[in-house]
Amino acid sequence: MLALLAGCASLPGPVEREEDLMVPVTGDSALDQTISDFLAPYPNQSAAHFLKDGLDAFAARLTAADRAGRSIDAQYYLFHDDVTGGLYAESLLRAAKRGVKVRLLLDDMGAHRRDAFLLALDHHPNFDIRIFNPFANRKMRALEYLYRFGLVTRRMHNKSMVVDGVVAITGGRNIGDDYFDASPKSNFIDLDVMVFGPAVDQVAKQFDEYWNSPLSYEIASLAKQDVAPGDVLSQWQALHDEALRQSDSVYLQRVEQTAFLEHIKAATLPVSVGPTIVLADQPQKVREPLYDDSTHLAPDLWPYFRQAKSELIILNPYFIPSDGGVQVLADAARRGCRVVVLTNSLAANDVAAVHGHYAKYRKPLIKAGVELYELRADREMPEIDETDLVAVSDHISLHVKTFVFDRQKTFIGSLNLDARSVYQNTELGVIVEDSKMAGQIAELALNNLSKLAYHVQLDEDGRMTWTGWSRDDQEEITLYKEPDAGFWRKTVAWISRIMPVESQL
Repeated sequence: MLALLAGCASLPGPVEREEDLMVPVTGDSALDQTISDFLAPYPNQSAAHFLKDGLDAFAARLTAADRAGRSIDAQYYLFHDDVTGGLYAESLLRAAKRGVKVRLLLDDMGAHRRDAFLLALDHHPNFDIRIFNPFANRKMRALEYLYRFGLVTRRMHNKSMVVDGVVAITGGRNIGDDYFDASPKSNFIDLDVMVFGPAVDQVAKQFDEYWNSPLSYEIASLAKQDVAPGDVLSQWQALHDEALRQSDSVYLQRVEQTAFLEHIKAATLPVSVGPTIVLADQPQKVREPLYDDSTHLAPDLWPYFRQAKSELIILNPYFIPSDGGVQVLADAARRGCRVVVLTNSLAANDVAAVHGHYAKYRKPLIKAGVELYELRADREMPEIDETDLVAVSDHISLHVKTFVFDRQKTFIGSLNLDARSVYQNTELGVIVEDSKMAGQIAELALNNLSKLAYHVQLDEDGRMTWTGWSRDDQEEITLYKEPDAGFWRKTVAWISRIMPVESQL
């Protein structure tokens, strides 16, 4: 009956296809020469530049796409149909038109109801699109959760962009306005890293593995429709026209004034040089038994947590540590390591159900000596005038997935510390071994905790408290209830907490 309700939808059968790999680096493109000159003082070493600002992160992607001479390989979990999504798509299409080979790999969560648009892009001979672990039913996918649960619920959460095989960007950001400080309603605090040198080969290799996986399907084989040539040209023209309309927008004015572009123009981009290790789940993780970690990145990451000696900083939005994770952090605190965790408050969290299960671990963490902070969503934005180019939104939420170990090594990636990321979805991240970068990110986080977050503690009676500054920053206040969260949000979190769904969060 479920199959009938789903329209008897099924995925296309296996197709014989040749392995398709990244275009080899030839060394003769303009970008090749730029990166070669840039890395000349650091032979055989990787370099990294972290992108803490959404504007910088978007500028980096557009700049990389505009300078591509050979190939662009982009891989994302979400790809929104909004201003930045359109501008990014247009930059990829523009590259394809000038002869660059573009490969776009999306998880099917990022392709929902966008088949016609993706088909139009895929229609260009230099633009290929594949969908990872797709839903067979392209319109009523919710039904597949009933009869393919455990298959369609496991997703590709990786985010990467590799340009000409010499530059890569990876981290926590998907493609959409709220990841690039472009949304007036809500923006994410997030972090990416741009890497150069040997580490790029590792990011490119994991892209090729996903691209050539049997779980990746050509969009043309999935879509239950076709796009007429006239409609293709109309879609391309619409992208171009919208990009022209945005060319003098306040948002792109802000992008053009970013520190990143200033550094690019002056050839002064600050970088960290040192070993850079890429950690990636294998694509078949989504088909293997949940607790078989042979395809997981986690076994290579956990030793960094267990070996931290003086300081461990965890910045993570969807933080459900489990009893085992609490024990690891408690052990670190017992051996004299300062452990600081910043995650979302209930009001800042965009998934209230996650907060419900995280809340179970707050008291054990605090009792173990962990310093626990929750991002506030109530901070008033400063007054601005019409000429000011500061981003304004009604709500902020943490989306950073970064860990700093002893201010020596930094993980930046897509991994949340919850069961979904660790066991179900695929993830990607890099560890940069550089004390300068680690120190900068640590200071950036710790110096802003009192402004952006509540310090969650226990009082003498064991009650949970949230301490922070008043909205006018004139006095320190202590609250005894979940701050700034409404009745329904609290209700959803509470209901989730008593339901056995932690493994799905």
